[in-house]
Amino acid sequence: MSAKTFVALRVDCDPQTAFDVFTKDIDHWWKQGPRNRLIGNRPGIMQFAEKNGTIFLQEADKRRPDFVVEAGKVISFEPGKRLRFEWRWPMADRNEPVTIVDIGFAPAGQQCRITLEHLGLERLSAGHPGRNGLNDNRFKPVMTHYWQAHMVSLRNRIKNIYGPSGTSS
Repeated sequence: MSAKTFVALRVDCDPQTAFDVFTKDIDHWWKQGPRNRLIGNRPGIMQFAEKNGTIFLQEADKRRPDFVVEAGKVISFEPGKRLRFEWRWPMADRNEPVTIVDIGFAPAGQQCRITLEHLGLERLSAGHPGRNGLNDNRFKPVMTHYWQAHMVSLRNRIKNIYGPSGTSS
């Protein structure tokens, strides 16, 4: 059984702008709190950062910038089109497989349609901490809600920056 999530929404800007806000402004729109952040309750900065020629999604501690937790490496970075990265829960055993988050940015009239798929959830063990004891039938809706909340937060950030017309205010 495939356990993937799929979320789609439209934002009032072009695909390049949506991609830029997603990648460059992630700390401002990524949901707060220990359920959403990689370093739990510690004050951190979500970011895409390059290390040795590879881009990673990570969170760095604001008080100790040398303390960094990586969610995973970026597999595909196509500005204005596609972003694909590994997702690993920080509290999971390193033997657990990584999952993949695949985000598309496409023109839709005067808007951008963003699609997000989180793939490979079915490969996580029953004891994986991200599952919270849930089987695939219950885990998939939880993950869909998780990503919906983040995508709505991204849309709200774009509205705050560019207004309803999608142009900088």
